[in-house]
Amino acid sequence: MSGEGGTGFLKGIDYGDPVVKYRGWRVRRLAEKLAGRRLNLQGALAVDVFYILYLPAPVPREGAGEPGREIIEALLDSPNLPVIRGKTLMDSFTSSIAAAVFLSEVKMLEAALGHTQGAGRGVDYSEARRIVERALTTVSMDVENVKMLKSIAEGLEPGSLSQLSFEEDAVEVLRLARDVDARRILEVLRGLKPWELGIEKRRRRFKHGEITGYEYGRDIERVAPSNLALPEDVFYIKYLQRRLLLYEKAVEESMGPVYVLLDKSGSMDGTKITWGKAVAVSLYLKAVRTGREFYIRFFDSQPYPLLRVRRRPRPGEALRLIDHVVRVKGAGGTDISRAIITACTDIRTGSAGRESDIVLITDGVDRIAESMVRLNLKKADARLITVMVMGDNDGLKRVSQKYMSVEKLDRESMLRVIELK
Repeated sequence: MSGEGGTGFLKGIDYGDPVVKYRGWRVRRLAEKLAGRRLNLQGALAVDVFYILYLPAPVPREGAGEPGREIIEALLDSPNLPVIRGKTLMDSFTSSIAAAVFLSEVKMLEAALGHTQGAGRGVDYSEARRIVERALTTVSMDVENVKMLKSIAEGLEPGSLSQLSFEEDAVEVLRLARDVDARRILEVLRGLKPWELGIEKRRRRFKHGEITGYEYGRDIERVAPSNLALPEDVFYIKYLQRRLLLYEKAVEESMGPVYVLLDKSGSMDGTKITWGKAVAVSLYLKAVRTGREFYIRFFDSQPYPLLRVRRRPRPGEALRLIDHVVRVKGAGGTDISRAIITACTDIRTGSAGRESDIVLITDGVDRIAESMVRLNLKKADARLITVMVMGDNDGLKRVSQKYMSVEKLDRESMLRVIELK
């Protein structure tokens, strides 16, 4: 266990391989960032912890008395390890974060016990077991939220984004995973499945599009080959009667952006705004899966800066969106009319894409200027979809194309909003 390329405790691992050494370096570097100081961690130990979490069946080498072995043995013997490995198995990003959190926690606990020689040195097996179990408690809490954040960044499509791109944002992902407000939002979203997003596709008939079925007619450009086997007189009779078998063809139309207006006024503070934020994130997931741009703007008595996420976002963009949503706190008055008019102006001037759907999430504590709102919606050619959170507003009901009242702030209500959209 000496130096960067030292021998570790696992069979079948080439500790001198550049990729293996890189994994150890990444884990050590992340562990030091989490600890906020330089840690006396050896590369082989970082490699061992990573591959214990990553591989389906890590096998320890035979041997005894080597520094650090007690920590590895205690980790392999832990009853909590299988639960954590269920979330890290064959996932290099999550395994790296879990390994870094584990080693930083072990180092901190060892320092508290007065061991300063290095991770795993100077402790007996029973002491190592106590350190490992306490460290795994922290790892378990962090890994679950990291996995959920990664899933959101991927649009609930595992493997759709580069693992290396994620690793560059590992510290930011872990910071969000530990944020109290982020955890509340993730709790509402937990268990959300891709098929629950109600993905819809708009198709337009087009004779040069893709085949979607069959129909009768006399469009020679779409005629099915079987018609060519007909006798000539039968072919022409069917042509005149519009009874030739044709391919039905269509092209998929691109859909306009999703624009979310989220009320952050004082009356929305607490569970209302937490649920509203979870709905906003779920609408972002639906936008990503349907190839639509996503915009979100918070408002109280005034509108706040607009945030845009592209059709195919990078991991950093998705994480910035989540961070932006998490940081906003409920406070201030309410001016719904001003917020809607600002959204319509964004659409008209090109700040947001044209033909947008504006999804307004509010508790409706305000009187709106109906004529002004209706005029601006018409100029922007935008649909207003209102999600009324434990409230009511007759003015919004009249100007909205769709209006949904929510009395129970749970996952089922969130899915109803997604389907409504």
